[in-house]
This record gives sequence, C-alpha cells and structure tokens, in this order.
Amino acid sequence: MKTNVYLILMLLFVSPFSSGQPELNCPPPKKTDKEAPQRYSDFSSFVGWGKHFSLPHSAQIVIDPQNNQNRVMRFELREGDVFETRSGEHFRGEVYERYRASFDVDIHYRFKVLIPNEWEYDDVRALIAQWHATPDRHLGEISRSPNLGIELRNDRFLIRSQTSQVPVNVHNKQGMIRRQLYLSEPIEKNHWYQFDIKVNWTPNHSGYLQVTIDDKRVIDYEGATSYYDCVGPFFKAGIYRDNSPNTFIILFDDYERKRL
Repeated sequence: MKTNVYLILMLLFVSPFSSGQPELNCPPPKKTDKEAPQRYSDFSSFVGWGKHFSLPHSAQIVIDPQNNQNRVMRFELREGDVFETRSGEHFRGEVYERYRASFDVDIHYRFKVLIPNEWEYDDVRALIAQWHATPDRHLGEISRSPNLGIELRNDRFLIRSQTSQVPVNVHNKQGMIRRQLYLSEPIEKNHWYQFDIKVNWTPNHSGYLQVTIDDKRVIDYEGATSYYDCVGPFFKAGIYRDNSPNTFIILFDDYERKRL
C-alpha cells in the first residue's frame, strides 16, 4: 500500500497536467507579452503588425472590391515568392501580432476573409490564418507548427489543430497530436466570410475551441488546444503555403481579439 501511495505522489509532482503541475524553466516575460489583451484592427494599415514578407505585391492596403469606402489588406503569393525567418525560407506573405496569448483564458478572435477570382485553386497546403506556437528557444526548440491553422485547400476551408504534452520538442514533427477538425463544402469566391473563434489555450484537457463561419458553428471541440510552452500562441494572417505554380490572392478585414 505504501508503494502505491508513493507512486501516486510521484505522478502528481511529475505530470505537467496534474494539480501539482511544475512550471517550466521560463525566462521573465518580454515587453511584447504584456501588450493589451484586447485589440481591433480594420486592416487599413500595417500599424501594429509584424511583417513576414519582402516583395511589394506580397501585402498591400487596397480598396474593398465590394465597398469603395472601405480599405482592406490584400495578400498575393506568386510562384517562387519566399521570405526567410529563423526556420529558413518559406513560401509566405503574412502579417503577425506580437501579442502572445495567455494560457487558461477564454479568448474571442474575429476577422473576415474574401477569396477573389484571382486565387487559383491548388491541392496544396495553404494556411490563410494561424495561431502560431511560440518556441521555447532557451530550451532548444527551434520552430513550432501552429496550434490552430485555417487552410484553403483546393476550394475548401480546412481547419486543423496540433498539440503536444511534451514540455520540450526539439523535433517539430515528433510527439505531436494532429487533428483535422473541419472540412467545408466548396467555398464561394468574392464573398466576405466572417470567422469567429472562441478558444481556451491550454495543454490540458480543460481546453476548448469553438469556430463559427457566417453564424454557423462548424467546430465545437473540447480538449487540449496548445503545446506545453512558456508562452502562448500568436495570430498570423496572410498566405503560408507549399510550393505551387499558381497565384494566390486573399483579402482581410476587421480583426478583433478580446478576452471573454
């Protein structure tokens, strides 16, 4: 009996998902981690956004094709368009928030996307929005796949999540649990799709994710939603894709993030 009690106590102190969860060896929060937990951007300028693009056509502020009084952000990715980050060169044109989300907090994200006729469908991974995990570089992590990604594959929205219960992942493809949560019917071009995402980021089973598109609930998931990291994920918008000869163009409008 004493042996069993000892084992139970050891599990409580070792497991990162118990009530005695040990903290990671995390550095003090950076200034960007303390930014306001609530934000609105009408995507009419690049103010407040980090940039992962280098070509003039990659990201531009343009007139909304359906409302000449409205300005929106336009992303275009052509064959061979790459941008280099710490993880190497990738086919991308994106903006990102510097704000890192808090764990175990209910957060609501909203934004709109329009796929114009110029988007040439292709059967490749093409992320249009993602909540990118923040690697613990001081622990040897190099890069992270997104905890949540919204793709446009062929002519359908595809939503996937990726989580891990391992505190340190030096190999991004190992120890991950990947889930396909939603595949839409063929989308309509030149239509402003409204995305609403309510989420609690956590590596524990107490997390949840609710996704609504044009007032229709398409995902109602309960469970782990993040990696076991020091810092939470951050939002990115634009195009991040595998190699393709096709040209992809997308518009974004009215981004909002707030705590519930």
